Amino acid sequence: MKRWIVILFAGILFNGTGVVQASPISGYSQFMQSLDSIVTGAVMPIADEQHLTARSSISPMGQSGQSAQLLAVASSMLGQPVVWGGASPAQGFDCSGLVQYVYRQAGINLPRTADLQFLVGRSVPPASLQPGDLVYFTTYEPGASHVGIYIGRGKFIHTSFSKGIVAIGDMNDPYFVQRYYGAKRVL
Repeated sequence: MKRWIVILFAGILFNGTGVVQASPISGYSQFMQSLDSIVTGAVMPIADEQHLTARSSISPMGQSGQSAQLLAVASSMLGQPVVWGGASPAQGFDCSGLVQYVYRQAGINLPRTADLQFLVGRSVPPASLQPGDLVYFTTYEPGASHVGIYIGRGKFIHTSFSKGIVAIGDMNDPYFVQRYYGAKRVL
């Protein structure tokens, strides 16, 4: 299963010519069409420039197997609905539910809430962030109340309540800069 996810992820990002491509992120039929494209080697349509940029920054190259698996699972959740208390693709996700689900797929059990997840792992300074690290923000209450999965190049996957979907956030966005709480490495 782990190998299939990494192969699927690599197939989504690279079409064999070294050209980075993005698969559509919403709709079951678009997802199935993307899988068919990978299997047949056809060129997949690019969703839009924002998602191309975002997907191109999520690369398993140079990452540990576990980190690459986390990134693959997290990126496959892009576009899933945001639901307070949600913890699965069938339900939708809140931030800590997304993190718990993604890490569970890699065999790592984390607590359910962002504040308790923050107690796990070792602290990482912002300059040392690596893909797969967890980034925390103070949002609706003091302390670690929002969490995302760092994917590199100053970006992270999280639940965006303003967009209503799992999306890619920017660590340099003033909203997140003002609310940054810390980062942890669990891997």
